[in-house]
Amino acid sequence: MKAGILDHANLVQASEFIAGMNSLRQCHIGYLGTSQNDILHSLEEMNSDAESAAFIVWKDGAIAGFLGVDADLNKGTAELWGPFVQEFEFMRLLWEKALHYFEGNLHSYFLFADTANHTAAEFALSNGFKPQSAQTYMELKGNPSNELRDISLLPPRCHSEFIHLHDTLFPHTYYSGKEIIGRLNDEHKVYTSGDADGLNGYLYAEYNRDEKEGSIEFIGVKFCKRKKGIGRKLLDMAVHDLFVNAGAASIKLCVGTTNQKALSLYKKAGFKVERSLSFYKLYIWE
Repeated sequence: MKAGILDHANLVQASEFIAGMNSLRQCHIGYLGTSQNDILHSLEEMNSDAESAAFIVWKDGAIAGFLGVDADLNKGTAELWGPFVQEFEFMRLLWEKALHYFEGNLHSYFLFADTANHTAAEFALSNGFKPQSAQTYMELKGNPSNELRDISLLPPRCHSEFIHLHDTLFPHTYYSGKEIIGRLNDEHKVYTSGDADGLNGYLYAEYNRDEKEGSIEFIGVKFCKRKKGIGRKLLDMAVHDLFVNAGAASIKLCVGTTNQKALSLYKKAGFKVERSLSFYKLYIWE
């Protein structure tokens, strides 16, 4: 048995190993898909990212353990891709290598695992991770409506208003309003709803052209404008644009399991529950 850093020569073998494990509920990690091609693409991106790294364990000439660290050194945070292990003892070895590699550069680690992944839960709790929330992963395949819809995108004049609304509704989340503005392009869009009072709601979605997959990241509606159908209007607008104009084959999202209003909204729009996931966070004190 030996451990090392994943390099370009091991990408295909690693993607095959991960795909085999991530297709099983008891091994599933939410940051990665189940298709070997999609996983290989993600590993290629990680391998070319100077900030991130992945670690593997070899046993009898084959990969027997994997842990990826998708890091943002500017924020000091990282998402864990794994651990995927054939033997429980490999987790400790992989985690020690990751902590040593990023020592002093990261203060927060996030883990997003299927509720049936008891190995990940034991890893998290034994290493000081704290449970944060339960999440429901949902997916919509195929456009449920061919009805033509007007698409309203965020205009530059409303950027400041959007930033204020987003940061008010979602403080301390993974993308601030300013960061979303910086990401806007043909595949990252903010759909909006407004009236004489200004911006009253928005939806931020991303599209992966290679995978033909859309993702709903945020839906936000002003407190005083709720219960008026704005959320459903925004969702229908984004779904139509992603399926009809962008050519998506599916759209995914994650929502808090206890958020019954949001779950009802997505179910009425045709989204189906695919997985239940647990979110863990580790904060390392300096």
